[in-house]
Amino acid sequence: MIASPVLAGGPLPAPIASWTGFYAGVHGGWGWGKSEFRDPNNSSANNPFFAYYNGPLAGGQLGYNWQQGNYILGAEIDGSWSFVKGNTSSNTGTISSSTNNGVGYTGLATATGRLGYASGQWLAYAKGGAAYARMELSSKFTAQLTNYNRELFGAVGGVGLEVAFLRNVSARVEYNAIFLPAETLHWVSPDTTSEIKHFVQVVKAGINVRFNGDDGLPR
Repeated sequence: MIASPVLAGGPLPAPIASWTGFYAGVHGGWGWGKSEFRDPNNSSANNPFFAYYNGPLAGGQLGYNWQQGNYILGAEIDGSWSFVKGNTSSNTGTISSSTNNGVGYTGLATATGRLGYASGQWLAYAKGGAAYARMELSSKFTAQLTNYNRELFGAVGGVGLEVAFLRNVSARVEYNAIFLPAETLHWVSPDTTSEIKHFVQVVKAGINVRFNGDDGLPR
C-alpha cells in the first residue's frame, strides 16, 4: 500500500504567496513636516523661522514585482491628493507677530524602486527614488496676502510591510521620508529673496490587488 504524503512525511507545507506580477491599489494616510525660511530681512532671532504642517492624504499606486525565491525586486509609482497644511507666526523686521505664513501640499507623488524579502504571506521591503510635491505658500509681508504655487522635485526613501490575506489581495503599511532641495523664492513686497528648505514625512496604509493569477495565494 502506498502511504499518502500526509502520512508519509507529515502535513503538507503551507503554500507560498506569489508576489510576481502587476498590482494596483489605493491608500490613505497622514503627513507632517516643516519648512525652514532664511531671509536677510529677518532679525537674527528669527532667522531661520519655521512653518510646521500636518494633515491627511489619499491616493493610489501602480507597480510590478519580480520574485526570485524569497527576494522581491519591484518598481512603483504613486500619487496622493494631499491636505497637509500648516502655518507659523513670526516677529521679524518686516513681518508682524500676527502674520500667518502658510505652507500646504496639495499633491504628492513618487516613482521608486523596491527591494524586499518575502516569507510566506508576508513581504517586508525598502524603497527609494524620486519625489514630486505641489506646494502652496502664502505669506502676509504686507496687508496684501501673497500666494505662491511651487512645483518641487526631490528624493524619497521608505520602508513597508505587506501581507497577502485574500486571493490576489494584500494590505500594507508604509513610511516615507521626502527630501526636497533648498530653493529660493523672490518676494514682490518687500523686495527680498528667501532660501527655503522642506522636509515631509508620510505614513500610508493601503490595499493592493495583484494580477498574477491564483497560484500560491491563500484561499
